[in-house]
Amino acid sequence: MKFTEYIKQEGYTRYRGAVDDSVYEYFQCPNPEKATWYFKKGSYQCTGCKEQCETDSSEGFQMFLFTE
Repeated sequence: MKFTEYIKQEGYTRYRGAVDDSVYEYFQCPNPEKATWYFKKGSYQCTGCKEQCETDSSEGFQMFLFTE
């Protein structure tokens, strides 16, 4: 099973917001253009390379306002 399939089964959805450069600097990411982020409450997970970086901090991730 691919890692992206696994995290989707774990409840992650594709994160389509902007990610600040500071996030990539923190992870010392050599190829931020390859990053693909997924999100579930309390966790951001990148599937862009074998490192599979993960953070519970929303700092550097674009926030969305939802209206019901």
